[in-house]
Amino acid sequence: MRKDIITRVSHELKTPLTSIYGASQLLLKHYNGKIDEYVLEFIEIFHRGALRLKKLVENLIDASRIESGKLELFLQMNNIVKITKECVEEMSYLLESRKLNVILNCPDELQFIVDKIRIQQVITNLLSNAIKNTPANGKIYITLIDHYDHIDIQIKDTGIGITKKEKELLFEKFGKMERYGMDLGVDIEGSGLGLFISKEIVELHGGQIIVESEGRNKGSTFTIRLV
Repeated sequence: MRKDIITRVSHELKTPLTSIYGASQLLLKHYNGKIDEYVLEFIEIFHRGALRLKKLVENLIDASRIESGKLELFLQMNNIVKITKECVEEMSYLLESRKLNVILNCPDELQFIVDKIRIQQVITNLLSNAIKNTPANGKIYITLIDHYDHIDIQIKDTGIGITKKEKELLFEKFGKMERYGMDLGVDIEGSGLGLFISKEIVELHGGQIIVESEGRNKGSTFTIRLV
């Protein structure tokens, strides 16, 4: 009953939240510079809040689907390069607001059989994590590699890195890493569901997520390996 209530409420919240998020994103994209700065600050607050709520609601729905074994994939041949570029474009406002530079290293085209929407979700989750965990003026490198028998989508950042203890929590459901009071210059908001869901989606594709980090302030690399 509890799971059913969470799913129903989440679905009811999703539609109005998507409208709020979409409207605020359009205002920021097309009217930035045309709106009074005082008003623009409030629009930015709406946008950030709507984005966090939207992601939380979507994650709650997906976590419920995973637990009940109802998360299904719709597999088709897709251009992974195009999907990745779309994810970067979607996150462009956050990248600019945190003064982060993305370096994209990929071929012109890389075809692979995936569920486009779900792989977009995974890439966006990992890119969002890289953005949140990289202080201002840092760099994020996104590299796509075709190994013939598998492909790698690598997201590497120059951020605060991951300790050995934090690695143990990464893919746990609600395994949020508590960093309050550490003054690391990063965004500590989050539900702790994004990486859990991303791992499940990639494993449903028959792949895996590989995490590498030498520790605090040494950056981290997340690799989506699809076979």
